[in-house]
Amino acid sequence: MNTAAKSYPDVERRKQEQRHPPKDYGWTMYLIIITLLMIAGYFVSYDKWYKPGDNIGYNMGLVGGLMMLTLLIYPLRKRFRFMQGFGVLPKWFQWHMIFGVFGPALIMFHSTFFIGSINAGVALVCMLLVSGSGIFGRFFYTKVHNGLYGRQSSYKQLQAELDGAGDVKSNFSFAPEIQQKLVQFRDFALKPAQREWNKAWVFLTVGARAKWLSKVLVRDLEDVMYADAREKNWSDAQMKRLDEMFYQNKKFIESYLQIVQDVAQFSTYEKLFSLWHVFHVPLAFMLVFSSIWHVIAVHMY
Repeated sequence: MNTAAKSYPDVERRKQEQRHPPKDYGWTMYLIIITLLMIAGYFVSYDKWYKPGDNIGYNMGLVGGLMMLTLLIYPLRKRFRFMQGFGVLPKWFQWHMIFGVFGPALIMFHSTFFIGSINAGVALVCMLLVSGSGIFGRFFYTKVHNGLYGRQSSYKQLQAELDGAGDVKSNFSFAPEIQQKLVQFRDFALKPAQREWNKAWVFLTVGARAKWLSKVLVRDLEDVMYADAREKNWSDAQMKRLDEMFYQNKKFIESYLQIVQDVAQFSTYEKLFSLWHVFHVPLAFMLVFSSIWHVIAVHMY
C-alpha cells in the first residue's frame, strides 16, 4: 500500500499567512471582556455612583467620543493620497476596530445606560448601529482578504490555489473511500447551482460540512494507514516514518477542504461586504452629525 504523501508548500504557506488564530482569539477575548464590563456597568448604574454630567461621567463620555472621532482616521487614511504617509494602514485598521468597540462602551458608561433626551437617544442608537455593523464588517472583511490585514483576494486567485493544491485521485489512490468523499465534497461545493436557493444552501452549509468531513476523513485515514502497522507490529523507525506520512496526508485533507470552502463562499462574502459598505457608511455620517448636535445641545442647555 502506497501511503506516501507529498509536501504541499503552496497550501501550507496559504494557511500560515492567511489564518491568524492568536489575533482571532484575542479579538474574541476582547469582545468577551467588553461584554462583561458592560453587564457589570449596567448593574453599577443602579447605585448612582456617578452622573453623566459630573467629572467621572463627563470624562468617560469625552474619552469615548474622542475614540469614536479617531475612527474617521482609518477611512480618510485609506482614501486620500496626502495621508498615505500618516502611519501604517493595517495599524490604523487595528485601532479602528479596538476603538470602535471600546469607545461605545465608554459612552454607554457615560450615559449610565439611560437615555435622557431625544438628541442623546438618536446619537446613542446611531452609535450602537455603527459599532454593531462594524463587528459584522470585520467578519466579512476577513473572508475577502488574505488574513485580517492582508491584501484583497480574488476568485481567480483562490481557484488557482485550489488547482495547485494537488490531485486528490493520485494522492489518495491507497484510500479510495477518502478520495471519493473529497471529490464528492468538491462537487457539492463548486457545482454551478441552477437556482438561488441552491446557492444559499451551499453557502450556509459548506462550512459545517467541511468541519464534519475533516474529522471523519482524518479518522478514516488513521484506520487505513495504521491497519498494517498494528497487525504486523512495525518497528519504532517504521512507525515514525508512518507518523510523518499520516501528518502530511492529514494536513492535505484539512487544507484542501478549507480551500474548497473558501472558493465556494467567496463570491457571496464579496457581495455581503459590498452591501455592508452601503449600510455602514451612511450610518457613520449620521453618527458624526448626531454626536456633534448632542455635544452642542449639552453645552448650550
